[in-house]
Amino acid sequence: MVFVYGTLKRGFPNHPLLAASGSPLVGAASTATPASLVVGPYSVPFLLPRPSSSSGSHLVSGELYAVSPRALVDLDALEGTHLGVYERRKVTVVVEGGSGEVVEAEAYFAHTSYTEALWLRCGGEAAEIGEYTMEHAAKDLDPQLQVALKGYLVARGVNSKLASSLHHHLVEKERTEDH
Repeated sequence: MVFVYGTLKRGFPNHPLLAASGSPLVGAASTATPASLVVGPYSVPFLLPRPSSSSGSHLVSGELYAVSPRALVDLDALEGTHLGVYERRKVTVVVEGGSGEVVEAEAYFAHTSYTEALWLRCGGEAAEIGEYTMEHAAKDLDPQLQVALKGYLVARGVNSKLASSLHHHLVEKERTEDH
């Protein structure tokens, strides 16, 4: 199970990777305890592997997916785990809805090597948020970066069908926004 809180959620720029992998949505979920979520450079969301220090501590909202081992390899490539950008860590989440089931999952956290520097750069506790929204994502990727992302994914061994699906989604989004 993987908990996603940013650009992998439905309707966001990287969701086609999950959709094309056939990873089923378990449901909307949130962290069981407050967590530090910040929006870093280029509007990229980062869950930080540190306790939330905000006096108004936030449970982080997202989605829970049942992910196959192959899809996990593709997600690791997208998130740059081999480059030290993100690292997959355990997180306890609560599935929203009638059951309120508590589930142990994994999520992509900012790599510990730069957590504190990122937290300070983003503004510390004043910058912590509970949900990454479309307003954050709208600033995310310009068209040139979208093409570069597809090339990066293919070069890193991400299934070219998934990379093409992601690229097609981004091009369609841009085309419809231009009209």
